[in-house]
Amino acid sequence: MPRPDELFEQFVQAYPAARRQRGYMVSCLFLGALEKAGALVLMAALEQHKKSEQWENLSMIPSMKKWLEEERWIQILPERRSGDDRRSAPRVGERRAVPKYEPL
Repeated sequence: MPRPDELFEQFVQAYPAARRQRGYMVSCLFLGALEKAGALVLMAALEQHKKSEQWENLSMIPSMKKWLEEERWIQILPERRSGDDRRSAPRVGERRAVPKYEPL
């Protein structure tokens, strides 16, 4: 079985690069999460989140510290939708014509 420091390094490498963190606080939070949930649960949750629609947007990816601190591994996020299956709501900054209201 891998040592906790090896598991932490695997977790860090699996986390999106722009939101990776290291340091005492993050490693302590990881060890606490490891005790509560186990390595398989943490890594499976991280992989599921990486495939989610929310994590398509870099600004919506929480820092590692927040993900661990708030026990985000418990959440199941909706997966990305493909092409035609995407929501019809516009993305931030996208402009669309508003349908004209016609009373009945």
